[in-house]
Amino acid sequence: MAVLFGYPFNEVPLARRVVMPVVLMKAPDAVCAEARLRLEEITLALEEIPSESPFWASVRVSRLCVVVRGWFFFYEIGPETLRVTGVHAK
Repeated sequence: MAVLFGYPFNEVPLARRVVMPVVLMKAPDAVCAEARLRLEEITLALEEIPSESPFWASVRVSRLCVVVRGWFFFYEIGPETLRVTGVHAK
């Protein structure tokens, strides 16, 4: 296990890549790093959901969000990426 911005980073390859455009990263660096870790955990959990699950239809029409220390990271899940689409403070 490596350390990224002071947080443990799992070196297991991800099926989906987490994309966090720099222009959207308004939160402090430590918060962004923690959000990336949470989003990477989500990508790993998604691998356990069967492709025929109704979950995937719901994900395509839902606005998804992870909250880290009062910062909201909105994201979309695509076939190969989990992309952050917006960042807002509480």
